[in-house]
Amino acid sequence: MPRMALISLLSVLALSTPSIAEQKVVTPSSIRGLDPALYDRYEPSSANTFQCLDGSKTIPYSAINDDFCDCSDGSDEPGTSACPNTYFWCKNEGHIPGKVLSSRVNDGICGTVIINPITMPALTDPECCDGSEEWFTGVCPKRCAEIGKKFREEAESIRKTRKTGSKIRGTYIKWAQGEKKRVEADLEAKRKEVGDKEREVERARVALEKTESRSKEELERKKTSPLYQSLLTHRLTLNRLRSKTHRLENELSSLRSILDELTKGYNPNYQDMAVKAAVVGYEELSGKSSIPGEGAEGEVKEEQKEEEIKEWELDELQRKDLEALLLESSAADDDDAHDEDDEEGGLLWKIDEYIPDSLYDSWESLRDLTIEWLVKLGLSGKKKVAKSNAAEGPHVAAAREKHRNLSNELNKLNNAISDSEDTLQRMNTEFGPQAEWKKLDGTCVDKVSGDYTYEICFFGKTKQKSNKDGSSNYMGTFAEWNTAATPGSYEYYTKQLYNNGGRCWNGPLRSVQVDLSCGKENALLSISEPEKCEYQFKVTTPALCWPEGEGESEGEGRDVKVEEADAESIKEEL
Repeated sequence: MPRMALISLLSVLALSTPSIAEQKVVTPSSIRGLDPALYDRYEPSSANTFQCLDGSKTIPYSAINDDFCDCSDGSDEPGTSACPNTYFWCKNEGHIPGKVLSSRVNDGICGTVIINPITMPALTDPECCDGSEEWFTGVCPKRCAEIGKKFREEAESIRKTRKTGSKIRGTYIKWAQGEKKRVEADLEAKRKEVGDKEREVERARVALEKTESRSKEELERKKTSPLYQSLLTHRLTLNRLRSKTHRLENELSSLRSILDELTKGYNPNYQDMAVKAAVVGYEELSGKSSIPGEGAEGEVKEEQKEEEIKEWELDELQRKDLEALLLESSAADDDDAHDEDDEEGGLLWKIDEYIPDSLYDSWESLRDLTIEWLVKLGLSGKKKVAKSNAAEGPHVAAAREKHRNLSNELNKLNNAISDSEDTLQRMNTEFGPQAEWKKLDGTCVDKVSGDYTYEICFFGKTKQKSNKDGSSNYMGTFAEWNTAATPGSYEYYTKQLYNNGGRCWNGPLRSVQVDLSCGKENALLSISEPEKCEYQFKVTTPALCWPEGEGESEGEGRDVKVEEADAESIKEEL
């Protein structure tokens, strides 16, 4: 195009289109593209000037939106593209106000308008649907009425879902409150029981030590008795006799072998009368016969069996613990002499269970003294107890068993307390602001996708099961909530990670990222695999249907009153 023709065209456009410089800027509300939230900062001074928002410069009020960037922060050009990294505000009548970057003002391209109420809050604002950002080109139509209608319809559908889900969530919270009270009451009872059990264990320990002491004293006394010394002497003599007998048996066996060889190799034709007499004498002594078919092989075998039995009896006798024998004989004497008094003696021991701790020491002394005198007077025997397999005596064994049983019961109580404390701690942190997720602990949802059925159990495990052969792959265990969000916030509960699953073939360990959203039911909606063996589940749950206003800022919503859920109304809405 010739230069003169271009100049003529620009002159015509300049005459037919209002220039930016000619725009009358009198009040903040008349400034194009200005966010109403900033009106108070754009009031003109008495000298009809404007100070840049960063305080860097003061310019004439008429210089606002003159398509020339005066302020370093771009605050003087909210309605043009003259300053970079600023925003143009659009009113969007019929929809929601929005913003676009200043670089997109009058670029001839209409912005993408958001109509999804779920994704919209994740962005700063929706874009312009009224075409106001293209005020110079005029290429964008006004679509806010149409878009706003769709947005409101979608928002109403989501509101109904949220309302229904919120009622169900209320039942989760109510259940969690009851469960928390139950666990707290059970924990308090167990802590009290632990105190009582600890005192029982301590009493059993003291009783065991006293019983062991008395048993040792009794044993030492009996070891000085003539009976015990006689037993030791007889055992020593028996050991010596057995050793001598074994030596003689070995010599006899060697001699027998020599004579057996002589008998087999003897030749009567040599007429050696001395040898013949020796052979005949040996055969008569041993019961053997040189005549085939005769002899006493059966008798020899019977003698061998008898010898083996005697050896076994001697071995058992030598293995017997003499100290245990003394203690057992003492217990046996008590039992045989006083069987008729067992119930009376047992009664004195049973009273232990009903004596208060403050009086137990006094009662124990009185009880022991009473039993001692009853025994001395021959009116009662000692408390009958089960026989001991050890050398410590039956009374010690019974005391030790009682102490061990009570200690085991105490350990079980402490383990139960630890489990209850862990449950309460998780209910206060891991299971949501009002422990609503506790109701879902262990609840499983699944979905068929292709050749597999995928399953997730909340706070448990995830797996992939083949629909062909039934084989399954472990995909991970619950690890954490959304670590990118503030704990306790709504966003914190919108994601879960399940990791450390089974290893893929030539790949990493399987893991699952779970994206959660509000829904009327607990459901697994979709499965995808963005990266190898890294899966993404989309899940809905009423647990995430927070009432409006709950959790809008950190710490809010924790004291929201739980509404009573009407089961029939929920069914109707579902």
